[in-house]
Amino acid sequence: MKTRNLVFIFLLTALFTDAQVRRTCSFRHYTTSDGLPSTQVQGLMEDSRGYIWTITDRGAAVFNGYDFKMYTMKDGMPTNSVLLINEDQKGRIWFMCNNGAYCFLDGDSIRPYGGNERISALLKDKLAGPFFFDDADTMWVTTFTGIQLFKCYGDSVSEFLPAVQNESMAPTYYLRRVGEKLVTLQIGDVTAENKLVTTDKISYLLSVAGDCKLACSVQVEENKWAVAGPGGYVVFNDEGDVQAHFNASPYIFSSLDHDRSGNLWLANSNGAYRLHDYSKDPNEADVFFEGHFITAIIQDRSGNYWFGDRDNGVYFVPSIDMQLYRASDEGKQNKIVSIKKCGNGIYYSDAAGGVFNLGEDVAQSVMHISAPAAVSLDFVQTKSGDFVVGSNPFLYSVKDNEGKLLNAECVVRRSLSLRNGNCVYALSDGLGFSNEKNVWSRIPKSVFKERCNALAEEVNGVLWVGTNNGLFQFKDSISTPVDVVNSLKARVVDIDFWNGYIVLATRNVGLIFYKGGKIIQFKEVDGLLSDITDCVVVTGDNELWIGQAGGLQRINILDIEQRKVSFFKVSDEKGLPSNEINDLFFDNGKLYAATNNGLIAFRPDAKSLNASVSLISITGLHAGNEHIEISASIHLQHNQNNIQFEFLALNFRTGDKTVYRFRLLGLHEEWQTTTNPGVDYWSLKPANYTFEVCSRNEDSEWSDPASVSFTVHPHFTQTIWFKVLAIVFTLAVIVFSFAIFYRNKKRKFENEAKMLELRQQALNANMNPHFIFNALNSIQHFINTNRSLEANEYLADFSKLIRMNLETNRHSMVSLEDELERLELYLKLEKLRFGDRMTHHIDIGENTSIFNLEIPPMLIQPYVENALLHGILPSNESGVIIIRVRKNVHSYNVEIEDNGIGIDKSLSGKISRHESLALRMNEERLKILRQQHRGDFSVKITDRSNMQSNLHGTLVYIELPID
Repeated sequence: MKTRNLVFIFLLTALFTDAQVRRTCSFRHYTTSDGLPSTQVQGLMEDSRGYIWTITDRGAAVFNGYDFKMYTMKDGMPTNSVLLINEDQKGRIWFMCNNGAYCFLDGDSIRPYGGNERISALLKDKLAGPFFFDDADTMWVTTFTGIQLFKCYGDSVSEFLPAVQNESMAPTYYLRRVGEKLVTLQIGDVTAENKLVTTDKISYLLSVAGDCKLACSVQVEENKWAVAGPGGYVVFNDEGDVQAHFNASPYIFSSLDHDRSGNLWLANSNGAYRLHDYSKDPNEADVFFEGHFITAIIQDRSGNYWFGDRDNGVYFVPSIDMQLYRASDEGKQNKIVSIKKCGNGIYYSDAAGGVFNLGEDVAQSVMHISAPAAVSLDFVQTKSGDFVVGSNPFLYSVKDNEGKLLNAECVVRRSLSLRNGNCVYALSDGLGFSNEKNVWSRIPKSVFKERCNALAEEVNGVLWVGTNNGLFQFKDSISTPVDVVNSLKARVVDIDFWNGYIVLATRNVGLIFYKGGKIIQFKEVDGLLSDITDCVVVTGDNELWIGQAGGLQRINILDIEQRKVSFFKVSDEKGLPSNEINDLFFDNGKLYAATNNGLIAFRPDAKSLNASVSLISITGLHAGNEHIEISASIHLQHNQNNIQFEFLALNFRTGDKTVYRFRLLGLHEEWQTTTNPGVDYWSLKPANYTFEVCSRNEDSEWSDPASVSFTVHPHFTQTIWFKVLAIVFTLAVIVFSFAIFYRNKKRKFENEAKMLELRQQALNANMNPHFIFNALNSIQHFINTNRSLEANEYLADFSKLIRMNLETNRHSMVSLEDELERLELYLKLEKLRFGDRMTHHIDIGENTSIFNLEIPPMLIQPYVENALLHGILPSNESGVIIIRVRKNVHSYNVEIEDNGIGIDKSLSGKISRHESLALRMNEERLKILRQQHRGDFSVKITDRSNMQSNLHGTLVYIELPID
């Protein structure tokens, strides 16, 4: 009962259908949701910059790989319906609208053509047709009927007739060729002027020229052209050879083109037709987008193809060699699970339960089974021709159109037809088999119960099983683990054989080559897209492909032992409908990949898989909000140091996923990467800079850098000349200030010197009253003692001394001779008072010239006076005063020596009041002299008892500079 319920629940009812999946190409589809103004595409063009233009019934749009920029009546179009597009020699884009008016794109604005009214008047009731530009930038305008031709130079328009015609002559049709030269195809007999031979077929073709757009013309070889008409096309040359080709299709050709591979392309309301040999019949062409009204076909400079659809927008085909088998119903499950060869046919299965027999142009449905959702289905064809499909093995008989469930408990992950006629199944918990009679059996779990993912059989019949726990060899019902692989804990999901190696695709440790107990491993760090691989297939002697979540990767093996390999990537950028690869199969030079969005087939050596050189250009430079024209010499001011660069690589395959690398030499040497087509630099310092940017194509190759150099100039305060001027100005200010300061200082010094001199003189004058006071005391003493003779003599000497003082007080310095003479007179006067109690002696050194030495006036006298009054006078002994004058190298000194009581005893007896006043005055004088003359004026007073114990008295040592 339990088994019956399972069969009822999971019974897979076979339903044979006539469903077909037609072959097409892998493409990207652009519609209004991507930025097109309309899905009614009426023409395509690649301009000289490499941008793709689309014209529609609702405006024109230009595509740069990132987004579409639209131009409509809001931008100046005469009307939104654009019929034709072309480019002149200046790079301006021209449009012809459905009202017959021409306009062109000037900068970012649409401007009407000045000759529109003239053309309209000449055309009368006819509709203007294709227009072309020659090397002189003259625009040639035709009509769709081809009976008139207009020459437009600037805004001047004139009708042009290449030959004399009359009413009996047939019309002439004008065509364009490469080089912008015009050739004519004319109905009628061959003449000297007309070398093109015509036939009745050609007459028929051209007699319905009202339905034939003469824009459908192209050069196929040098001096050979093709033109399409209703149901056929003709090829002719300038020697008069004409070939006409017709098919039984009722559809009228709407476009004609010739690609760089030598293919002739024709398009009509039933699709696009590719002729490898244009001399063949159109019925032998490859058909693309069958059932679609294709209005335009172009191959861009990178080799990509663009198809315009009158009803469905634009199709971008990165690789025309990618053959896609996918259900046209977008809502249908398009995940392809498995593909393999069964007998002489190639079959594949999808996740919806369908198995398809792959033909050249269509994939015919063999069977369709109902299965639980989210179940991955593999399949195998038995020796009897039946199929075993489903996660629970279900046997389907093609002959009887019926089936049965082989085992409701087993979950099949992979299946393989063996050379002995049996089939083996990788189960979620072991291995299962079915024999030639489709009888089911399995290996006991006690023997082998690994979760199996992959199966492969060698020529010798050895079976290899990939599991979640590694690789196992299965022979004679005995499983042997491969320890060197299993030690990596490799989850093996696919197996193939190459040059004696077993090649393992794993879900966790990359790709493994195993032979003779040794392994060679390749991981992401070695160049794999990922360590997670899904499938592997050998396609050549030194080539294999692996499928991963990031697409397909080809590995070219140069030396496997030395691990020398090269990698090549194929992803959705090159035309894969999905980067998730579930299975791979190679047969007869063609690689088949089961993806999550259909089955893809291509030849691994197809040239269209190679990436083209990714050209990059710097499209904009801004300093803040100001646009800067890019030139060889760009100079920016200091406040223009916020720089924005815009750049673009026209790689339509990578589109907005294009990777750029950039650097700003002068700021940083290292490359930085981004997917944003722009970069900003803020607050650049004044310097010379070079901005470089490269783009990476789909083969991970970097382009040559585009670069622009510029200079950010410093603020004038930061310039060298300003700094030099600032330094000069500063120095000038310093010098000027110093000069003023020096002048003021000099004046101050002069004033101070004058003041010091006046003060010196005042001090000198202050010495006189002190001496006069003492002298008068002496005179008074003589008078009081009735010694009139001594008083008169003393008074005479005193008057002489007073006169000398009055004369020297006017000078700050006097000669030493005068000073000693005055001192001698002073001591003589004091001798009168002291009598025999005082003797004196003046000792002048041998080399001392008292005539050349100067001394402040009355500098010595106070010390001599102190010696008399405070040294000798208090003493009970006879006093002696010795004055010595000696000359040294830079100075001379005066010593005043007495044998009085000594300065220490004099000070202790508090009899120093007058001495203190005299000393203070002399100290003040010496201080002034030091300030005034910057010399060494010093006085040292020593008690002689401190020098020698048996001595007494005072020694005064005065040192004066010679200069």
